[in-house]
Amino acid sequence: MARSVFIAVILILSSIVFAQQTEDPLCIDCEAPTFSLPSLDQEYVSLRDFCGQKLRKPWINKTKHVVVLSFFATWCKPCKAEIPHLTKLMDEFKDQPVKFFLIDVGEEREKILNFVNSEGIEIPVLLDRYQKTAQRFDALTLPRLFVLDKNGLIQRKQKGFSNPQDFEIEMRELITLLLEES
Repeated sequence: MARSVFIAVILILSSIVFAQQTEDPLCIDCEAPTFSLPSLDQEYVSLRDFCGQKLRKPWINKTKHVVVLSFFATWCKPCKAEIPHLTKLMDEFKDQPVKFFLIDVGEEREKILNFVNSEGIEIPVLLDRYQKTAQRFDALTLPRLFVLDKNGLIQRKQKGFSNPQDFEIEMRELITLLLEES
């Protein structure tokens, strides 16, 4: 009897541990990991300056924003294909509380600066030189896109880039919907 109780307890505990290990911290409606990264201008940008339950510096920025993050690298062909579509969306929503950021994963500032200048990229670029933020966002393959609502909750996550027309339509609809929410 004691042995069967012991085995039952072990099975219950192992199932609890397994369930905890398989939870996705990046699930839809989960809070996005916070970060503070340098821009190409070497000024730090914090995610909580733009979205979250509570803004980091509400006396500077009183408006919560929808935030679009795309992890990329200069060598990544799908990333290069995605950027013009993100730029188009950024232009469409330029007068609304939406922020777009490209987050470079692991490259030197000078290389990124040359890439941005040669490609004419207008989206603000943040530098994740040591790939810590990329790890927290599970950006092991590129591009890796996240759309966060005004409260900093993940509303879309996407690996890779394909079908640009559907991408723009889906993103436009989602951003419009998130802007309507208070």
